[in-house]
Amino acid sequence: MSDTTLTSGARDAVHLFAVDIDEDAFWSFVQPDPDTGDWPLKDALGVETLDAGQVEGAVVEDLEGIGLSGFLIEGIGVDEALVAHDRARLDALSGPVAIIRGAAFDGAHVPLSPAPPLRHLETYEMVRAASTFEALESAAAMGTTAPAPRTAPPPARNRWLLWMLIAAAALILLALLTGTIL
Repeated sequence: MSDTTLTSGARDAVHLFAVDIDEDAFWSFVQPDPDTGDWPLKDALGVETLDAGQVEGAVVEDLEGIGLSGFLIEGIGVDEALVAHDRARLDALSGPVAIIRGAAFDGAHVPLSPAPPLRHLETYEMVRAASTFEALESAAAMGTTAPAPRTAPPPARNRWLLWMLIAAAALILLALLTGTIL
């Protein structure tokens, strides 16, 4: 796919970018600055809005044992069938990568203009959750539920006792202040 025609796509799209930057500078590139709000990744994509909760950063060498393809499938939820033909190429990559879900763009189909240090590698789709339309069989689903059990009303408070305690405390305080001992 050409970077000139790249769009954010649907909410379940997953964009994979190589980030050609030193690993020490990578994390400040891929995460917004909490003090200033500056976000080099957003600027490099050429977009106005980007949801940080929909952005993942990874250093491929840190994914030992699972690999980038496994991280995309197991960690992000990319459809395994879509990754299958790219598995060897993905697992051979090295360095930092940014993974951005289509939901990061507030549901809008916006054009992406990746600029260095970003290099678009691929766009995948997440696995769609299986949906079933089986009838629910519980009583609540049928519209009938048992009435809620009645609870006993709370016991009435005895205000007379409360006023007696306040009066006793006031008398003790008065005695202490005046210096008389009861």
